[in-house]
Amino acid sequence: MRYWLAGLILLTATVAYAQSHLPLRDVGVTWSRGAPKVSFSAKDLVDKRVRQELSSGLRKRLVLTVGAHLKGSNRRLTVRQFGCDVTLDLWDDDYLVRIGSQSERLKTLEQALDRCLAIEGLFVGEPKNYERQKGKEIYFAVNAEFNPISKKQCSELIRPTSGNDPVGPITLNIVRRRICRAERTIEFRSEYLKVPE
Repeated sequence: MRYWLAGLILLTATVAYAQSHLPLRDVGVTWSRGAPKVSFSAKDLVDKRVRQELSSGLRKRLVLTVGAHLKGSNRRLTVRQFGCDVTLDLWDDDYLVRIGSQSERLKTLEQALDRCLAIEGLFVGEPKNYERQKGKEIYFAVNAEFNPISKKQCSELIRPTSGNDPVGPITLNIVRRRICRAERTIEFRSEYLKVPE
């Protein structure tokens, strides 16, 4: 019983520590028909190197993942992912921005970044995700990535080793962690807020 209680206290402390180490950022939240709409900017994902790569003429991907979490818990209520492909068209000297099946042409890199990384009114989940949480405190965690590698691509790049080599799986996991991550990532979270009753 004592070990179980000590484990529970350690788990709670670990979750609180992880939440407190995500930097706070101004994230606007409005509620519409029982679901939150978030607004924020992740334009600081784009540093000098990323700007150069976005101006190369090759397609680059920006991905934002927004998760709603209960305060004091690592349980995620729901998640929303938003992907944006940006390509400089060298012939027309403008940027082609693709979001899902829609595309548009924008004159400058700043306009493309605003379209992809300045988020206004993005729904995170549905009303059913928040019904049981009314009156509880939640926060939104944002993960912004430049050129992430998908899980499918990662598994295709690194195939498991065959045989009884005991070092193979360890090496594979180390290599996977280094290869299968985005070129640049930023993370932040909102202040705590209560789910309306």
